[in-house]
Amino acid sequence: MPMEVFNYPAWNLIALERGSAIPLYQQLFAQLRGLIADGRIPRGARLPPSRMLSDELAISRNTVVLAYEKLATEGYLQKRLGAGTFVEQVFPEDHLPRPPVAMPGGDERPARPSIHAEALLALDVPPERIERFGLSPGIPALNEFPYEVFARLAGQHWRAHAASHTGYDYARATLPLSRQIAAYLEETRGIVCRPEQVIIFSSTVQAAAMTAHVLLNQGDRVLLEDPGHVTQLATLTACGLRVEPVPVDDDGFDIAAHDHAASPARLAIVSAVEQFPFGCTMSAARRQALLDWAAAEDGWVLEDDFNSEIRWSGAPVPPLHAGNSGRVVYTSSFNRVLAPGLRLAYLVAPQELIEAFKLAQRIFSFYAPLPDQALVAEFMRSGHLASHLRRMRAIYRERAGTLADGLRSHLGGDFIVPDVKAGLHLTIRSPRPFDDRAVSKRLLDHEMDCPPLSRYCRSALKRHGFVLGFGNNPVKRIRRYAEILARTIEELG
Repeated sequence: MPMEVFNYPAWNLIALERGSAIPLYQQLFAQLRGLIADGRIPRGARLPPSRMLSDELAISRNTVVLAYEKLATEGYLQKRLGAGTFVEQVFPEDHLPRPPVAMPGGDERPARPSIHAEALLALDVPPERIERFGLSPGIPALNEFPYEVFARLAGQHWRAHAASHTGYDYARATLPLSRQIAAYLEETRGIVCRPEQVIIFSSTVQAAAMTAHVLLNQGDRVLLEDPGHVTQLATLTACGLRVEPVPVDDDGFDIAAHDHAASPARLAIVSAVEQFPFGCTMSAARRQALLDWAAAEDGWVLEDDFNSEIRWSGAPVPPLHAGNSGRVVYTSSFNRVLAPGLRLAYLVAPQELIEAFKLAQRIFSFYAPLPDQALVAEFMRSGHLASHLRRMRAIYRERAGTLADGLRSHLGGDFIVPDVKAGLHLTIRSPRPFDDRAVSKRLLDHEMDCPPLSRYCRSALKRHGFVLGFGNNPVKRIRRYAEILARTIEELG
């Protein structure tokens, strides 16, 4: 195992009283022992040399040596010749019998979560994706990330000593990326907006939370796609909103399926292109019906457009925002076009609500790191994003085609295998119900992360199948994964 080094200045927590009757070495000994016993200085950690610590605390080296020797005598430190002074792995008190755990008294009440927390705990929130497993959906090709370009840009950025990116002036420092995103949206998505309207977050879930805080009141009703993002459902539930699922089909979200007279809603959250997890794209008629509803009912649409940039076939589908920016709040991220680890997302706020959104962002501190924003802004300005997307579209086209062909070959006609033209996932559906959760769980034994479609369903209408990713899998592995999936379905399905 690598040696654990005492990297962090825990001695900043040490406060010595120089006028005290207690000798300084005794004070230092007692405080170091307390930090070690509390775990603030972990077992096995290397302590700083006595000369370094004496300089930090402005005391004599002999004082530190005496404190170290006393700690070693009592069994808390050990000295290794030529290596330094280390905290022991085993302490003297480890050999003492542990006192019995006190039972709570009859008058003590157990800790209980809030009503909001209980509602969240009741949700069947899927686990985080396992990116190292096969067919994990929504994960881009991480080995194709432009590491060398980012390394060069990072070096240039930090050598420039850009103090504005290490301070609190978020509004000014975030403008370079906002300008690049505004130009990018106009050129590629037909969205015309000012840089001031582009607000940078760490995730589209944060964007959904901010939209709810700015546009909705406690108890308002929100319409979500079913099946759909469970994290969105959890976020809105935590905001104290009433969430109603609206079924999607091959034509996407159907606003007509909701009874507006019985339960009027204020917001609908949709993905018009390659919806997750169902994989559908909204038809022109459904899109217009949704915009008509928003205009007639004083409602809002939050458009989560996370898949449109990665399109390798067919004509691009314009976002809803391009047709009606007055009632549509647009959000997207760099999770799929670059990497989810960047934690960079953005929202296009309505012109008249820019200040409300930015104030809410500041109050809740929903920010993204400024240095990372600066790197992505320069990456876009230099034309690297455009070339990266062109290269990745060819890679994803091959991987999506390989997965679809393999599934059709091994599954026959038992599942509906769609022709995917965009995005990073492919959802196969079964016309008959089966235990897709059991199959998904068994696939984990094969290091395959294939979430069951039924887990994303909220209404009584359950769909069965699997949400499969191809972005982070080489072609050879995709073929093998398709075979394992078919065999596991045959065994358990």
